[in-house]
Amino acid sequence: MFGSKMRRENADLKRLLRVQAGKLAETEEDLRATRYAARRAAELVAEQAAPAAVSAEGDVEHSELWSLIDWSLWGSGMGDVFREQLADQFIRAITPQQHEQALRLIQAWTDSGREPLGRRRYEEQQARLHRAVAACRRYRKELAVQARVTNRLASSLLDATGSKGAYLLPEEREVLGLTNVEVAS
Repeated sequence: MFGSKMRRENADLKRLLRVQAGKLAETEEDLRATRYAARRAAELVAEQAAPAAVSAEGDVEHSELWSLIDWSLWGSGMGDVFREQLADQFIRAITPQQHEQALRLIQAWTDSGREPLGRRRYEEQQARLHRAVAACRRYRKELAVQARVTNRLASSLLDATGSKGAYLLPEEREVLGLTNVEVAS
C-alpha cells in the first residue's frame, strides 16, 4: 500500500513536472518573442530618428511649423527663457516626412481663405504698425523741414521789405513765429 501510494505520487509529480516544463517552454518562447519585438521596435525607432539626429547637429530651419510651435510656447507663458531651444527640439523630434506633411496642412489652411494663424497674424500686424510709425517719423521730418523753410522765407521777406509783419493777420504771424510784433491800432 505504501509503495503503490508512493508510485502514484511519483507519477503525479512527473506529470506535474511535464506540465510545468511545458509552461516554462511557452513562457520562454513568449519571452524570446517579446525581446525580439522590443529589439525590432528599437531598430525602427532608431531608423526613424536617424534623419532627426542628423539635423540635431545643425541649425533648425525656422519654418512656418517652427514659428507656430514657438508662438504656442510664447502664448502659454514660456517667455524667452528657453522657448526657442524647446521649439528646436520639437522640430528635431519629428521626421522630415512629418515636417513636410505639417507644412502642407498649414499651406492648405491658409490657401482655403482662412486668416493667418497666431504668430504670423501678430507679425503682420506688428509690421503694419512699424510701417505706420516709420511713415509718421518721415512726415514729421518733412513737416519740420517745411517749417524751417517757411520761417527762413518769412524772415527773408520781412528783411527785404523792412517790415516787421505788422500788416499780417494774427494767424499768419503765429505760423511765421512772429510773436513780438507790435501792431499799430
